[in-house]
Amino acid sequence: MTVAPQQIFNGGQKHLVHFLVPYEQMFLKAALPWVPLWISTTHLTLMTIGWSIGIVVTGYFSNGNIQWLWLFNGFILLQYVTDMLDGEVGRVRQSGLVKWGFYMDHFLDYIFLCAIIAGYSFLLPETYNFLTLLFLSIMAGFMVHAFIDFSITNDFKISCSRFGVSEMRLLLILFNVSLIFFGKVLLVAVFPLVVLISFLGLLSLVYFSQKMYQHLDAKWQAQEEAVRQ
Repeated sequence: MTVAPQQIFNGGQKHLVHFLVPYEQMFLKAALPWVPLWISTTHLTLMTIGWSIGIVVTGYFSNGNIQWLWLFNGFILLQYVTDMLDGEVGRVRQSGLVKWGFYMDHFLDYIFLCAIIAGYSFLLPETYNFLTLLFLSIMAGFMVHAFIDFSITNDFKISCSRFGVSEMRLLLILFNVSLIFFGKVLLVAVFPLVVLISFLGLLSLVYFSQKMYQHLDAKWQAQEEAVRQ
């Protein structure tokens, strides 16, 4: 039986240029020695399932008592911690689960995204159902862009203008604190604006990205033409 040569896969090498990177590296350096040996990178990755369920449940109960958003924030923070640790634990312990980790980690990121939007949907009136679905589609569009860009450039970028998933989590936590003090009326007021800004952001990202890919195509064609000559 012939074994195919190992393909070069850069999915485990994230392009980390967002604002919170230095603080995350400090946290990982301090936290790694405290992760028990019986907790593997697989366990840490799959914990997102539990955090996602917690987000939906606390979102549901927060409609009756806004104080449940404190626990909502707790699940966001827990997912942030386990998401940081899973890849680092795998690298330090050389588990070799790079492709499994890439697939499951980012698929569960999508599940977590759906859970957050579902959690907020309980605080919104039924007239916002279409906006909620549209917002989910827009946010999924950012994820689709990241994976398509990776397939083209083999450079996995998870931030834009130094703003990434980590900063988004922090904003969500701060926004939830605002909701606790001002009530869900704040979410009802700003949600349409959030959807609009997200749509314009995705539109801008797609426009400038396709211009960049067009430039790459032109550069490749010029190189091919030079070889033929």
